Amino acid sequence: MKIAKQITIVLLTILATPLMAAEDDAKAFGQFQSIMEGVDDFSFEPVRNAIDNTDMTNRIYAARLIEDEVRNILAGKFWQIVESGFLQSVPPPGSNVRWDLVEFVFKDGNGRASVRFSLPKYEYAFLVFDLRHDNRGRLRVVDWFDSRTGHMFTDEIAEELITLMPTKATTRRQLSVDSPSDLQLFQLTEILKATRDDQPVRFFEIYDAFDDELRKEPVIAKNAVFMAFAIKDIDRFANVLEIFVQVYSSDPNFALVMSNFYVVIEDYEKSYEMLHKFHENFSVNEGALPAKLSALALATGKAEDAEKYALEATSNEPTLELGWWSLLRARAGAGDSQGAIEALTFLEENFGHRLDAAKLRRDRFRAFRSLAESQEFKDWRAGRDGR
Repeated sequence: MKIAKQITIVLLTILATPLMAAEDDAKAFGQFQSIMEGVDDFSFEPVRNAIDNTDMTNRIYAARLIEDEVRNILAGKFWQIVESGFLQSVPPPGSNVRWDLVEFVFKDGNGRASVRFSLPKYEYAFLVFDLRHDNRGRLRVVDWFDSRTGHMFTDEIAEELITLMPTKATTRRQLSVDSPSDLQLFQLTEILKATRDDQPVRFFEIYDAFDDELRKEPVIAKNAVFMAFAIKDIDRFANVLEIFVQVYSSDPNFALVMSNFYVVIEDYEKSYEMLHKFHENFSVNEGALPAKLSALALATGKAEDAEKYALEATSNEPTLELGWWSLLRARAGAGDSQGAIEALTFLEENFGHRLDAAKLRRDRFRAFRSLAESQEFKDWRAGRDGR
């Protein structure tokens, strides 16, 4: 999906930027288009050319206290490490995962670009890039936030570097415990090695011997939930998820991760709560998050919220089909046949659907059956079919 060909992106850019954009704003947008074409080809080269090695290295060092030996590893394998990290942030070739540029703001040499990935099962992930122009007018990628990890990229790399050589001294600095025992330091060192080597069985052998204090250490709580999720151990996953949420609940950057995790265990009330928290703190105005909030609100009996967020979705991003389906379901669920017909009309006229009574009845959403039986729908369908 080539970015230069996306009508949606052009429309959203017009909405997101001033009509009289400065010359360097338009220049930066074109430069970012070129960088992101690498995502289409699963190529790191355009991104590499936009990253300042020294600048990013300094940000990684500022994120965590890193041993000199590990610094030497980073210096020797900088591009290999950064490329691996970046390509893990984007969908692999053949995944057919669609992405859209939903925000581009650039002014006075600095800016931000937000890319949304549409994943299976109505999940969404975002990469939010910090950008700047250097003194030669070249666009530089400073760093980026990945909603799937809850981290800035440089912070994530710094955290992973610590696991490369987890000495007692390094481990001690990861703990919030004032005076960790030798046993605690040894256990944490070993579990960091299991994390580094991607050995979930070994990880949980060590984890199960931890006391409650160690299980609530941030580095342990986070790695445990991702490990349990990776091996699809639902019972263990549900247990470690509660600890993860307890430890990170004050950080809204992790709230989208938590919301998606709660869907896995079918706790839609908590999923709604977490997604609401992320949405309230996410400064990008787009349609997918409020559309999903609308769906979760509907699933948990919050009819007014369901319509409110569906309207937000269609207002923020009228070209996103999902928002109109959310509005249709919210209004049908509330018994608002006339309001539902407005959404039906938009879906037919703009997204090529023909939504007759038979199609509505086949849908698993029960409120569509009542809508199909309403006189308002019958009159609307007859009017459209008679045109």
